[in-house]
Amino acid sequence: MQDSSRMMTPAGDQPPSEPGYAQAVLVTGPASLRHEPAAIAPALTTLAVAVPTGRQPRNTILLDLSRLADSLPDGCDQAPLFVLSPAEGGWQPYTQISFTGTDALFIALDGPMVQGDPGNPHTTREWVADLSARHRVHAAQLNNHQRWFINMRPGMEIEQKFTLAGRPDIWLLAARTRDLVAAGAIDGWIPEHGSNGGFEQWDFPSHIYEINRPEPERGYIAFIPAVDGSWGIRRKWFTADAVIRREELTGGLDLGPDPDLRSVISDRYGLVPSWNGRYRRVRYNVLLESLHSGHIFSIMFDRCIDADGRAPDLHQAEVEYIRSRMISRQHGDQLMDEFGQLCAWTCHLLAEQGVNGAQDNLSKLTWLRRAAQDHPS
Repeated sequence: MQDSSRMMTPAGDQPPSEPGYAQAVLVTGPASLRHEPAAIAPALTTLAVAVPTGRQPRNTILLDLSRLADSLPDGCDQAPLFVLSPAEGGWQPYTQISFTGTDALFIALDGPMVQGDPGNPHTTREWVADLSARHRVHAAQLNNHQRWFINMRPGMEIEQKFTLAGRPDIWLLAARTRDLVAAGAIDGWIPEHGSNGGFEQWDFPSHIYEINRPEPERGYIAFIPAVDGSWGIRRKWFTADAVIRREELTGGLDLGPDPDLRSVISDRYGLVPSWNGRYRRVRYNVLLESLHSGHIFSIMFDRCIDADGRAPDLHQAEVEYIRSRMISRQHGDQLMDEFGQLCAWTCHLLAEQGVNGAQDNLSKLTWLRRAAQDHPS
């Protein structure tokens, strides 16, 4: 098989001559290379592509593959494997992790920069052998759909709540947010790649049980029925509404068709709830992915309805850390800085849309509990 290693017409988001962009290299070849070592020298193609540059290192590169079709050799039907971005001391390698057919997402590989001339077929083969081996080190994470995510703060919830005045249209707020993110309104952020355009719709009931003793166990335990008949449990520990709380999520539990949830709490946790309530939650999530860090956050808009009719409907916007898509951590995690950036942007968005949002961290437990105290049954 012949190599087609050559630098061709740039086909990234912008031509490299544009300010803020540089000429990088896309390497395509047999997808099997990243699953097992090749027995023979593979057929490879290198293309010049444009990638954003900046003082801040990037964890993630997104390429529009639809613009590459005219640049590929006739009959070429290869997988996008790696991107090599120019950096001080050589080329920073990125490996492809998410593919939609029209675009592909690449994340930074760990290890040293690579060296050499991408126009040299021998150099390209050496690059691919090295980078495929690096990729295979993380094969369980990278070669399995949606197993590439990690949690940088396991067991913790990081979330800023805004309680919204009046009865805002949460669909319009969520759709507006998604459109703005897709249009580049937040520099370095995109809708989460390969995730329904970064938009989710939810409508589900929740049974919430307050735990107020012993002191170390204070918080709540919530039960959410799933459409397949199973149950999920969301447990949070806190003594006051706050941005950061300890959290445990358990899903796929078979509790039977009509479980006694108080007994489940007693049997599973050895606790006795002091109070319980029920509410319905209609929610729209906009998932955002940082190209700088690989962190994924959600800006959510929801309406909660008290099943007992004592509390007025609760409308909120929430900024929450969800997960991360990364391997290399050599530049730090940037998580709290980006969380603050999105909180400030959301505050500005609400004001721009004429919605008064109080940054108060009001929890669902506090909302329901206050109403129950004010209007006892």
